[in-house]
Amino acid sequence: MSRIALVGSLLSFIILGGGCSNSSGASMAEPEATALPPIKVDLPPPPPNLGVSDVPEKLPNGDYTIYGLRKNKRKVCQVAAAAGAKEPPADCLLNKDVKLSAYLLEVYQCPKCPKGQTCKLCDQPHFFMGDKPDTKKEKAMMVVDYLAPKQKPPALTVGKQYEVAGTFQINSPTGFGSSDGLLVFDSMTDDKGVPFMSPAKALEEKALKGEQQEQALEAKRQAAMKKKH
Repeated sequence: MSRIALVGSLLSFIILGGGCSNSSGASMAEPEATALPPIKVDLPPPPPNLGVSDVPEKLPNGDYTIYGLRKNKRKVCQVAAAAGAKEPPADCLLNKDVKLSAYLLEVYQCPKCPKGQTCKLCDQPHFFMGDKPDTKKEKAMMVVDYLAPKQKPPALTVGKQYEVAGTFQINSPTGFGSSDGLLVFDSMTDDKGVPFMSPAKALEEKALKGEQQEQALEAKRQAAMKKKH
C-alpha cells in the first residue's frame, strides 16, 4: 500500500470513529445537555430625576412655594421679557403681592462688635426660608424689610413652617437684591398667634385707619347739618 493510500485509510478511520459499534454492540449515545441555572442580575436603582421637583408650585391652601415663585419667574416673566414684551404678562408674579408658605431656616443676627474695634454696619433685618426644613441656605429665599429699628421682633421658631404675605421682587426698597427673587415682607402670624406687620404695612394701616376715621367724622358732620335744616 502506498503512503498516500495509507494516510487516506487512517483519516477515514478517525472520521468514522473507528467503527460504528463497541464491544457490546451498543451505539455510543450523545452526552445529555445540562440546564444551566438562571442568571440573576442585580441592577442598581435608577438615579433620581433631577429635572423634576417633588415640591408643588402651590399648596392646597393656595399659598405659593419658593419653587413655584421661581418657576413662574423663569417660565413666565423671563420668557416674555426675552420675547420683547413691553409689559409683563398678567400671570407674571414679579412685583405682585403673594402668600408664601415655607420653613424658617435662619434669622439674621447682627454680629457683636468687640470693644475698641470698628466694625461694619449691620445688615438690615432679614431671614431665610426654604421649601423644606433642610433646604441649603444658597437655595433659600430671603425675606426682607420686616423689622424697623428698635422694633420688637416676632416670636419665631427655626424649622417651623409659616405663611408670609409679601411682594415678590428682584430688589427691595432697602437695597437687598436677588436674581432668583426675594420677598419684601408684608405680614405674618407669629408663634403667639399675634399678627405681625412690616413697618411699611403698619404705616399704611395707620393711614387707612385715620382716613376711615376722618370719613366717619365727615359723615357725622353731614348728618348733623341735615338735621339742622
